[in-house]
Amino acid sequence: MIQPEKITLPNGMTVLLIESHQSPVVAFNACFRVGSVVEKGPEAGLCHFIEHMIFKGTPSRPAGQIASAIEAAGGEINAYTSFDETVYYCTVSSRFFDEGLNALSDAVMNPLFSEEEIAREKLVVIEEINRSKDTPGKVLSESLFKEVFRVHPYGRPIIGTRESVSAFTREDLLKFYRRWYVPKNLVFVVAGDFPGEEAKEKIARLFESFPAVEPPPLDLPAEPPQTEPRSILLTRPFEGHYIQLSFPIPELTSPDLPALDILSHLLGEGLSSRLEQRIKERRGLVDSVYSYAYTPRSPGLFVLGFTAPEAKVVLASQEILKEVFALKHDKIAHAELARARINIKSDAWYERETVEGLARKYGYFETIVGDYNFDKKYYQRIDEVDPDGIRQVVGKYLRPESLTVAGLIPEGSKIKARNLTPSSLFKSIKPLPAKKRTGEAKEIKIIRLKNGTRLVLKENLNLPLVSVRLANVGGLRSETPKKNGIHSMLAQTLTKGTKKLNSEALAVEIEQMAASIDAFSGRNLDGLQGDFLSDKLEAGIDLFLDVLLNPAFDPKEIEKERRNTLEALRREQDQLSALAYKNFLARLYPQHPYGLPLLGKVESVKALGRDDLLKAHRRLLNPSSLVISVVGDFDPEAVENLMSDRLSALKKDSTPRLDLSDPKPPAEPIRTEIKKAKMQSHIVLGFLGTKIQNRDRYAMDVMNNILAGQGGRLFLELRDKQSLAYSVTSFSQEGIERGFFSVYIATEPKKTNQAIDGILKELEKIRSQPVSGPELNRAKKYLIGSYELDLQRNSHVATQLAFNEIYGLGAEEWKKFPDKIENVSREDVLEVAEKYIRLDAYVLSLVGA
Repeated sequence: MIQPEKITLPNGMTVLLIESHQSPVVAFNACFRVGSVVEKGPEAGLCHFIEHMIFKGTPSRPAGQIASAIEAAGGEINAYTSFDETVYYCTVSSRFFDEGLNALSDAVMNPLFSEEEIAREKLVVIEEINRSKDTPGKVLSESLFKEVFRVHPYGRPIIGTRESVSAFTREDLLKFYRRWYVPKNLVFVVAGDFPGEEAKEKIARLFESFPAVEPPPLDLPAEPPQTEPRSILLTRPFEGHYIQLSFPIPELTSPDLPALDILSHLLGEGLSSRLEQRIKERRGLVDSVYSYAYTPRSPGLFVLGFTAPEAKVVLASQEILKEVFALKHDKIAHAELARARINIKSDAWYERETVEGLARKYGYFETIVGDYNFDKKYYQRIDEVDPDGIRQVVGKYLRPESLTVAGLIPEGSKIKARNLTPSSLFKSIKPLPAKKRTGEAKEIKIIRLKNGTRLVLKENLNLPLVSVRLANVGGLRSETPKKNGIHSMLAQTLTKGTKKLNSEALAVEIEQMAASIDAFSGRNLDGLQGDFLSDKLEAGIDLFLDVLLNPAFDPKEIEKERRNTLEALRREQDQLSALAYKNFLARLYPQHPYGLPLLGKVESVKALGRDDLLKAHRRLLNPSSLVISVVGDFDPEAVENLMSDRLSALKKDSTPRLDLSDPKPPAEPIRTEIKKAKMQSHIVLGFLGTKIQNRDRYAMDVMNNILAGQGGRLFLELRDKQSLAYSVTSFSQEGIERGFFSVYIATEPKKTNQAIDGILKELEKIRSQPVSGPELNRAKKYLIGSYELDLQRNSHVATQLAFNEIYGLGAEEWKKFPDKIENVSREDVLEVAEKYIRLDAYVLSLVGA
């Protein structure tokens, strides 16, 4: 077991050192015990604003250079602000330990807070505030918290308001920073591959200039007990009906926390949970349903949420509350508790798979409760929770008088506020009485079974986890307008029961093993993915293959998924960035299936039937092109024998290979617009890109990274300098046929033309002038470093191995990728920019006012 080392520097700063040498990666987290709860009046949003400003320059690093320094070392850097803490973090390859440590420590100790950058960032944060007002989940959550927390500062939005942000001055930032961002409020976490003694010396030396200042006491007002039920109903120009039901619960350190977490799993977490099975699957009252126990430093909330069609909102609310209150007396099966326990405890293993997870977990507990080992005691108490303990917390916290109902409905909805008051809802509710293995990972082994199926096997014995990925050619690329959406529906229905197990029983089997089995469908491939604890691998693979080979395709399940898809298509109108991309692709690929929407269109989804699913499923099972990868802690010989035996009945499909013509670029620039009365305009501007097997993809990746990211040209010019947007980036997506390259920005409607002009200028610049050496090196290091970070997870390695094999790139591509990126030259970037960024042949998609 990994055991952190905790030290305290002379200035009062806490340092946690967590050595783990399983991957050449190191993560740094600077966790400040400062969140939005400490803000007073006009300070609302200052923590979040300082989060933005920390990376905007120091006396020794100009604005943009901090992110560039980390990305130049192949790493990732970011930050987040919550109610109770602000965390600045970066992850780099361990060879760049000094670069990561120096950049992050300089940023948090020596922020410049220049007047010019403050003025720019105000516009950016206001764009972020505007963006949140177009996001249903944000709108509903902020409204719920405001209604529940009328005294405690959890009721205020972390981001602040347009008014408070607009009024911030440099003096405000400096005063707040010097008061709160002090060593005693800082927990600095280093996790991963590093020499401990050397790291201690470097950290002590870097932070010795951080002056010891006594922070103010954390004096927060207590929220009075809620003695009467409450409700709030918002009407906004969205398409869906979004509802949340909440109850106040205690803080993170409460002894009732384990029982509340298990209660949440029983009710609404996982496919076998009571609400998922009884409310969604059996009765079809909701499109989605969930629950969670939010337990921060101060008392929090137990939340049950769902989306539903208008006609079912009230009934769904009533039936969910019935399920909740019935738990005070219902029988709770030990099998239910066992599933909840194993799923909660398995999270501890998955957290440890990456150094980022280690740093985040230990840093959070040390920062919030002052005990990095808090989770050890927590998991011990998880095993002690019994049915009586569940019933006690239901009776203690989930009481009718403490219920708050929050709803967000579309304009024109027939739902009225009186329909969703607690008293109205209560009328229908009657009163109710692992094994451990170590060793060196072996090389990749590729096996071709007799029927042509390829197995790609790679051991990784560091943790008792195994990932399985199965893929075959298919996906959107093989669809026609008439059958559009069939592969998405295949992915949704494949795991909804087998010939032996119905949907609920299958979900139970999966969760009893703390496993996951999910189908997927993309632009080029269909497949199935599974993740298992290694001591459950044989049973897991048996279940995985039962799902693959014997899906039930129950007509009732098909109809449920059809309704869900149609509702999702309707809710797409609320997802403006996705809508902009959907229209972009439709115009870029007018004759190629890549232009079709992944979910399908309303008319095609309505027409799809069981026979269509069976045909798509048969194509998935074609062994001549089928690839299965297995990565993790397993016996290769045993897995080979198991797969060979179970898949022997598959026969080669005589269907000829699907060959499509490459799409052609538009003859002239195309502009497509959708008008929406929203706070932001969402813009996508793009071109035909390259193919997966084309060597241009590596130079395209480098070019894209020079433009994208916090240190990229688009961010620095359009966000930092011109303050046009909170979100701006670019994407390069390859395909079996030509993919696409695009730029995305969300901006205030009146800045739309300025944003488009800015994008075109940056694109013209990169296609007409060689990029600089530092830009090139930064991009290459970032791509290589981030690629190595991703390879910490078995699931990512398994996906890479399966996809590379099926695309004909070879099983060794995962090793060769860094070298191919490293070999990209300035001339290569200029060549692909000139080749693919054709300013006379682009598509511009605009959604907004």
